[in-house]
Amino acid sequence: MYKAVDTFPPGFIWGSGTSAFQNEGAWNQHGKGVSIWDHFTHSSTSDYFPRETADVASDSYNCWEEDVAALGYLGVRSYTFSLSWPRLFPEGNATGEPNAAAVDHYSRLIERLLEKKIEPIVTLYHWDLPQVFQDQYGGWKNNTLVEHFEQYATFCFSTFGSRVKYWLTMHNPYLVAVQGYGTGVHAPGEKGGVSSSLTVAHNLIRAHAKAWQTYNTHFRPTQRGKVSIVLGSHWVEPHRGQPTAANVALCQQSMEAILGWFADPIFGAGDYPVSLKIKYADLMPRFTPEEKLWVQKTADFFALSFGPNNFRLGQNLLHNGQSITPDLRRLLGWIKLEYGNLRVLVAEGGWFSDASVGREDTVAIYLMKSFINQFDGVQVFGYSAWSLLDGFEWNYGYSVRRGLFYVDFNQPNRTRVPKTTAQYFKDLMQLHRCQSRVKAFYGQRSCQKETMHERHDPVVFAEFLLVFVSFKFRL
Repeated sequence: MYKAVDTFPPGFIWGSGTSAFQNEGAWNQHGKGVSIWDHFTHSSTSDYFPRETADVASDSYNCWEEDVAALGYLGVRSYTFSLSWPRLFPEGNATGEPNAAAVDHYSRLIERLLEKKIEPIVTLYHWDLPQVFQDQYGGWKNNTLVEHFEQYATFCFSTFGSRVKYWLTMHNPYLVAVQGYGTGVHAPGEKGGVSSSLTVAHNLIRAHAKAWQTYNTHFRPTQRGKVSIVLGSHWVEPHRGQPTAANVALCQQSMEAILGWFADPIFGAGDYPVSLKIKYADLMPRFTPEEKLWVQKTADFFALSFGPNNFRLGQNLLHNGQSITPDLRRLLGWIKLEYGNLRVLVAEGGWFSDASVGREDTVAIYLMKSFINQFDGVQVFGYSAWSLLDGFEWNYGYSVRRGLFYVDFNQPNRTRVPKTTAQYFKDLMQLHRCQSRVKAFYGQRSCQKETMHERHDPVVFAEFLLVFVSFKFRL
């Protein structure tokens, strides 16, 4: 572990994150409008969907100061959170008057984070579309939403952009397209199959590109921030002992069907992978020559979601002779080979634990340790442990937990209690900071060639040893 932590650059952005629908609660408080997830959880009669809602969830809308205190306990450098579109614009249309209470809420949160020297990384859309757009247009199946999203993004850039340096347009659009409009497992619960998923994905990509172009033209010159989109994936490889050329080719196609579907247009030449165009033929939407030009290269870094959502879904999408694995190292290597040596932010890293596990979660610690040891060979500049708090886990409801902080959903005050994963993550970051201080004092070469006696600062060295020893004994 010492060697792994030692390899992170001094400016590495350690962080944690949440999403609005999963954690904010206050679903109808202070003028918030109804989202597709509000409507879906209130009306779902599906046998595979728990009859639970996120009406209160972790109550982060009201307990945001406790969330900032939890971040301070960890000692993170960043906090990824999403804005609630229906909270800011209850009627959806961002050309109208915003909900002043929502604007004030997010402004207070951003200001407090900056006071605590925590970088806000803000997601514009984490799946909670205003229900009014679903009712009026059929949601993301309608290309009208591309313009609406651009207007919403413009408002957010204008209102919060002077204080936000990292923007994420949307989170894991693959799951929106497939689970939301293809299988109906997620909101809005439509079972339109492949055709609907392809159309929705097309509109999501175009909406992202429009937002990036808007920022690039009108806001980047003065705000000087960076904008990307969070794409989710797992790793696919041939079954052990079956690395035939045919199986390797099928694995490549599977990766293109998950990650390449969105990454090729945005990080590549503005178009879909050839394998998808062949597979879906006339069902596959087409980018016009003009669209290809303004869709390509519309991300300032690669933002990756690596967790159980794609992993579980991917189990159903594999061809014969393939295995799906949580191998982050190989996934990052594939991204580098396909799209170049990009700077990468792991915007969501973590795993599910059964709700019965409680506060002592050794498996989650093991997985976190495993993931953060797989960043070698690529330019990973940040890692967001997902998530900060236990919350509403989409189609799994409250049956699983992902938080670094335990939340008792039966208690009205929703107290945040650090789990063993929180302590582990805190110690890891503290060790990295101490190692960075030692390097800064002794220099890169002296860390390898000089002894501590030759250039000895007892305060720096003693602090490093104390943190290092305590960290090692907790493993």
